[in-house]
Amino acid sequence: MKILYIASGNPTFVRKDIKLLSEVYRVKALLYTWNAKNTPLNLFRQFIYLIFSIHRFDAIVVMFAGYWSVLPTVLGKIFRCKTFIILGGTECVSYPSIGYGSLRKPLLKKAIQISIKHATCLLPVHESLMDFTNTYFDGSKQGVVNHFNRIKTPVRVIYNGYSANVAPLTIHQSNRVPNSFISVALVNSTSRLVLKGIDLILENAAYFPNSKFTLIGICQNITERITIPANVHVQGHLHYEQLVAEYLKSEFVIQLSISEGFPNALCEAMTHGCIPIISPVGAMPLITQGIGFTVNQRDYNEFRETIQMALGLDNEEKKRLRALAHQRIVDNFSEIKRKENLVRTIHDFCSSK
Repeated sequence: MKILYIASGNPTFVRKDIKLLSEVYRVKALLYTWNAKNTPLNLFRQFIYLIFSIHRFDAIVVMFAGYWSVLPTVLGKIFRCKTFIILGGTECVSYPSIGYGSLRKPLLKKAIQISIKHATCLLPVHESLMDFTNTYFDGSKQGVVNHFNRIKTPVRVIYNGYSANVAPLTIHQSNRVPNSFISVALVNSTSRLVLKGIDLILENAAYFPNSKFTLIGICQNITERITIPANVHVQGHLHYEQLVAEYLKSEFVIQLSISEGFPNALCEAMTHGCIPIISPVGAMPLITQGIGFTVNQRDYNEFRETIQMALGLDNEEKKRLRALAHQRIVDNFSEIKRKENLVRTIHDFCSSK
């Protein structure tokens, strides 16, 4: 079988999926970078390509719903080419108060609705992207079923997958900095600073002068506009090998997002033995499942109390939780399981008339 894989850009998780599918299928990637300025041109380029080439493919896989998923799903339906949309998060929510979520933009929301309606199957990375009540932030109902009526497209939930490329022995022998916390998130705007809970860390770090907080992915335009406590180390984008080194130096990983699908940074940090501190949104309660700590409300005081509880753990308990965190990802969210589920789903729908 031959698969066309479409995405906006070429981030790590896209390259990973293409690699996994390429182990089974012949995969052609169509990876334009989409933004407000080039959307009309990209739609034209995409239309020309699909009109002349769609007949060559047995299926089309689209990473996330957006403007780039409209033509593949509509033309796929016309030309009887099965189309699968991976739902990742932002296209399933609307949070106008913090300026986040594709569904708060009317034209983009319409594009997503058309895509979801005409797709052969939706592949959310977690059940919450279909239906979720955000008790952590504002009590709002989020997910596809709460924003679109009469969506009858079949749904198959397929979790993200990760490679266990670090041995348990390495996790325990790494030289972790005592009382150290790491948070990894792309923060290029003040809205994402709030979305990812980085503002909570900055506000509370000064209360724990003997602890170290490392924030990775913070763009320079943001660092110039925020107050950074002395015990907070801020970095921009890091290559994967550098990021792994930071994980292995940290005792805890903090992920206090207002909205998430299936967060890669949390899973990668846990794979490398970081003990999780999370908000109860998206897949995070499933991922951590009794390991580490949960901040149930977006509240500065509750987060501060949670940090105090984390710092109260003795070394033996930390060692136990590190092992559990690592094994949780290895046993339940492997790349092999994701590949098997993707292949099974594509086969099921492509073999049916």
